[in-house]
Amino acid sequence: MVSEDKKWFILNHFEPLPIPRRRTVQTSIDRFNASQGCRLELFAPTFVKAVTINGRQIKREHPLTFHYVFVYGTFDNVKRLCSLANGFSFVLNRGSKERYATVDDRRMEDFKAIARAYSNSLPFFALDDIDLEAGDKVEIIEGAFPGLIGYYIPKAKSNRGDIILSVTQNLGTIVYDIKAKYVRVLEFSKKSRRGYERIDAFIPCLLRALRHYREGTPLNDKEKTDIALFAHRMAVVKIDNNKLDAKLQAILMSANHLLGDSAAEAEARRRYIRHRTAVTSTWTKALIMLIQALTYNDLEAFTLGRNLIGAIPTATSSFQASLLAEYTHYQKAFAE
Repeated sequence: MVSEDKKWFILNHFEPLPIPRRRTVQTSIDRFNASQGCRLELFAPTFVKAVTINGRQIKREHPLTFHYVFVYGTFDNVKRLCSLANGFSFVLNRGSKERYATVDDRRMEDFKAIARAYSNSLPFFALDDIDLEAGDKVEIIEGAFPGLIGYYIPKAKSNRGDIILSVTQNLGTIVYDIKAKYVRVLEFSKKSRRGYERIDAFIPCLLRALRHYREGTPLNDKEKTDIALFAHRMAVVKIDNNKLDAKLQAILMSANHLLGDSAAEAEARRRYIRHRTAVTSTWTKALIMLIQALTYNDLEAFTLGRNLIGAIPTATSSFQASLLAEYTHYQKAFAE
């Protein structure tokens, strides 16, 4: 084994006792890097699970790969990490000439995409965080009538509960005005009338999430909710404007990539390719190029987008100013 080559090593990680308060596996790696002058990279994927505690539904993060974690670095540095009393140890590879288990870069990228799908899939949403529309099919998770499934009706003058559901049964339809804390969205209405507004309102959220993605920072629950709701709702909304649909599909490609939904990402890419020539606005083209560059680490797309707006002296709107700021923020990263 060549010690200078960096690889993804599969390691065991069991917290040593006593466990320092609030220490995480990432904290251990950060401390090691700081003390040893190293740059080991950690990948320890988690997923969100719904659990019941004292009769209440809550979300808890659990390790996706049990006690296994992935550390990227040279053999010498990883060996030094495992020699300390920090809970790390090598996983032996008994079926290969290599003594220690590793994963090559291509398979690791594939696994990261799968892990994103688990990590960014939420079991339910807080009612305060979700923007329901008439016709959305939801299930009550916690509150009055848990397990009740029905179609959301916008509240008018009622003040008896948080949500109104129309439930169709064999003998007819019953309308419930009930208190609810958490819901699971089973199906989005295909009659959304706010497509245009939703697309523009979502762009700042996507750009913030892409910063975290580029930095290797996990999305928080609010970001997961916003991205999942947008991606799933807008996938079924019909846009009768090829220019706008091309913009939407470029956004959906990125959103579904962040969610790890490769099938939805591929469908958005197919629809984007079909309509991309309809886009004529310089700023929209630059936005699409930036999203593509950040999502797929595409230097050519970044350069093309930057050149498109490079000749424009000043921004004339807050969107244009924010887009210029994003290009400036990433200029050094794409220049390296």
